[in-house]
Amino acid sequence: MANYDFVKDLKEAKSTEEETGEILKKLFKTDELTFNNDSKYDILINGLKFEIKEDFMCGRTGNVALEYSCRGKISGIQTSEADFYIYKLHMKSGIQYVIHHKSALEKMVEEKTYFREVNGGDPGSNSLFYLFKYDEFIKTGDVITLDKSEKVWYNGKIIA
Repeated sequence: MANYDFVKDLKEAKSTEEETGEILKKLFKTDELTFNNDSKYDILINGLKFEIKEDFMCGRTGNVALEYSCRGKISGIQTSEADFYIYKLHMKSGIQYVIHHKSALEKMVEEKTYFREVNGGDPGSNSLFYLFKYDEFIKTGDVITLDKSEKVWYNGKIIA
């Protein structure tokens, strides 16, 4: 759960990056993966850069948040060098991962498919987010799920 405490949330984010890295290894059928420790991207695999995000509120609100500003400076989608974004969504039915090409998210912002902009994040961060309805958000993404036996499902098919 988001703690709204940078240090606690960073620890949780690193754990989510490691977990998502394992999924990417299965998707790409490789053990070659590098974690990045700056704001440009989170994971590099097969020459592709991934930004990993987690939304704890999606299952309760039906919304997904995409950051674009923090502490009065552009951030998130406006500064990331990632090729792809992977969101770990906490749904009522369990965990779901959605992968988007960054350009698809940028197009959604440009076309204003979000329904509002909100302020959130850690106290004092003044983080700004585009808020998308879940159904709108997944239209341009691909759903990745894990079953109980840890098999990876990508767009409804077992791939690993």
